[in-house]
Amino acid sequence: MAQALNKTKRRISSVKSTKKITEAMELVATVKLKKFRNVMERNQFYVKEMENVIFHLFGALDASEEIPYLKEGKGDKDLVVVINSNLGLCASYNSNVFNFVNVNISKESSIILPIGLKGELNYNKEGFEVISDYVRMNEKLDYDATAKLGRHLHSEFLKGKYRSIKVVYTKYVNSLRFEPTLITLFPIVNKEEKQDIGYAPIYDPNVKTLIEELVPIYLVSSLYQKLIESQVSEQASRRTAMENAN
Repeated sequence: MAQALNKTKRRISSVKSTKKITEAMELVATVKLKKFRNVMERNQFYVKEMENVIFHLFGALDASEEIPYLKEGKGDKDLVVVINSNLGLCASYNSNVFNFVNVNISKESSIILPIGLKGELNYNKEGFEVISDYVRMNEKLDYDATAKLGRHLHSEFLKGKYRSIKVVYTKYVNSLRFEPTLITLFPIVNKEEKQDIGYAPIYDPNVKTLIEELVPIYLVSSLYQKLIESQVSEQASRRTAMENAN
């Protein structure tokens, strides 16, 4: 009887200790969620306006002008940047991305560039060809580090090393809903048709030069937005998981 009582007391003590940990993790995740969501919301408007400018410039291109961003590269494989987390205890955040990649990304025709340690471990285990140069980039989200990755992707695509460059990230819908999403960075799909508006806008120095100058900026901004949005989804998922654990 005494032994059973002591066992129960130890169990109660263990549960209380665990609850203190999960409560602390929930608090940390809540603070990070608020921080990253504010950054995401501020950056969304900039990325959307930059995207509008880029598509408007593509719509103004002369049909005879060739831009490498609008056609597939000469390579025979796609490079896919996949964003996961470095840590666990975030419910189904990582597993949803893993399942999405297994269904939508071909091992034979794709190379994965994982961001996040959980992703690197999984994709190596699954037999994907993996480039691990940027795995820890999301330990501290930094625009300069994102710019470095953006310059690398831009250069490799223009060299013709890859057929296309894509990103798998987790789209933040709300605090309880997150959707793994695939977007294509290169080639850029022109969403704006050339329109006759009665007069020609004045571009200085010219449309082609502006595209060459602005596309790298647009690429980095878009990458940064996807990293931030994935981070928001991760923290929201972790907060919910810790709340449920409590």
